[in-house]
Amino acid sequence: MVLEPRAGIGALLSGDLDGYSAIGSTARAALRGAPVRVGVVSLNRSDFILVANKEITSIEQLRGKVIGGYTPQGTVNVVLAELLRRKGLRADEYKVVNAGTARAAALSSGSVQVAMLNSVETVRLAKLGFHVLARAADEIELPQSGLGMSVAALQSRRDFLRPVVQAVLEATRIITTQKERTLPVLMKQLAINQDEASFIYDAIHKGWAVDGKPTPGALKLELELDQKDAGLKELPKPEQIYDFSLLEEIAKSNR
Repeated sequence: MVLEPRAGIGALLSGDLDGYSAIGSTARAALRGAPVRVGVVSLNRSDFILVANKEITSIEQLRGKVIGGYTPQGTVNVVLAELLRRKGLRADEYKVVNAGTARAAALSSGSVQVAMLNSVETVRLAKLGFHVLARAADEIELPQSGLGMSVAALQSRRDFLRPVVQAVLEATRIITTQKERTLPVLMKQLAINQDEASFIYDAIHKGWAVDGKPTPGALKLELELDQKDAGLKELPKPEQIYDFSLLEEIAKSNR
């Protein structure tokens, strides 16, 4: 199920959703006061890739261009802004249009000249001649995927959530260590060939969080970006965003 951040957080709070994979949006919602927490991290590097039309071949050409983002304060937009900042572009030098899940379609149709896409969208457009300008995974260490949960569920549904978290950890371990088992799953689920599956796998392979937690570098950037987004005077504390108590219980049971 694909849900934009506001709907995803709302579904967590209503109990209609048990886990939400957009942990960046979950973190920012937690700092705005929503009773949600990130319970497990799967990726510490983003799989978003900056892709341009056939006329644009470098980051420097993006000044004055229209870029397809996702939604305000969504992880796509946060990663996009940070990536371009590191590449030397100020926020006032380009325009972001929030195209949601239609970013690839907007780029393909010419509605935008550049877009921040996931690996699946990228591999398909690259075959049509669109240009990859930058991979966020090469530049940015930031928790991206995992499971966000409501505080209420973490308190009252632990017996249900614990095996879910355990399954995420096991899946991450297999993905990280067994490419030959992972590629057929990608090919089937995404209807892509082996070369395309290998491209997607390699793009994010070094970012998997086998212990379910952010790396020190990923945590540092997460807190810095969240401080900026929320307009806080001080860095937020990790416990305002994360609750790894289920991970700790699983670790104890495995000793």
